[in-house]
Amino acid sequence: MPAPAPDDVAARSSVAHRVRAIGVLAVEGPDRTEFLQGQLTQDVRTLGTGEARLAAGLTPKGKLLYWGRVFNAGDHLLLLVPAHARAAVASHLAKYAVFQKVTVRDVTDAHAALGLYGPAAAAAGLASISMGAELPPEGEFAVEVFGPRELLPRWEDALARAGSRPVSDETAEVLRVEAGRPLLGKDADESNLPEEVGLERAISATKGCYVGQEVIARLRTYGRVNRRLVGFHFPDRPAPEGTPFPNPEKPDHALARVTSVVASPRFGAIGLGLAFRDVPQGASVTDPAHPEWTAVVVPLPFA
Repeated sequence: MPAPAPDDVAARSSVAHRVRAIGVLAVEGPDRTEFLQGQLTQDVRTLGTGEARLAAGLTPKGKLLYWGRVFNAGDHLLLLVPAHARAAVASHLAKYAVFQKVTVRDVTDAHAALGLYGPAAAAAGLASISMGAELPPEGEFAVEVFGPRELLPRWEDALARAGSRPVSDETAEVLRVEAGRPLLGKDADESNLPEEVGLERAISATKGCYVGQEVIARLRTYGRVNRRLVGFHFPDRPAPEGTPFPNPEKPDHALARVTSVVASPRFGAIGLGLAFRDVPQGASVTDPAHPEWTAVVVPLPFA
């Protein structure tokens, strides 16, 4: 196993931080709430000022287009989405906004988000949060702060005084995989249902109609998903990202597929991916053409 880097140690034992790469879209106008109520899986009508919730946008067939947080900024709503997806999300929403009193603007450059790791994150982040808004944390993060980009230097100064260490790209990816947080475009795409990749919290069970709602409602009432996001442990050599593990009885069908791979100081070679529902935890899957690429299916988060 690789030796843990100083930022990895800080993220696990004390406090560390990272500026998050997000896209921020402002949804404005008198119809903004009803517009997003019909677009998102989350209940926007009951969202209080200064409150944020996990939400997703779906195709009519209930498949994922994007996910992120919806934030009530008072006189407008903000969508916090993956940075690489912001242009596509803005274009998608603009098509539906044509006949409503609503506009969608990219305001990414005016905002910043900071994720904090570790058992001391809450205490260290108090000074920063007092100058911004606290978001419901995702995956590996203990605390997340969001606000105007002009506040970012103050946040970082406050955290430096509290002994927080910046987290590198490499360490951040290890922490993400260990926590089992999927990335849009890597671990999930338009072929996936929200429940397949652990996004149940993004879906309101009580709100009314939204795009894809009928499919999600039928699934919750009558069925279950065929695939699920899982962890992989590689006891020999890690399989490359994208590796499928075929079904010996149906070689044209994959039992599982690897989507993310990292070298963890705690767990060794591990990854994320999708496995069919009949593949139990603890099962081993192998690529017959590369028997050294054996993966053991484990629950998430890694522990």
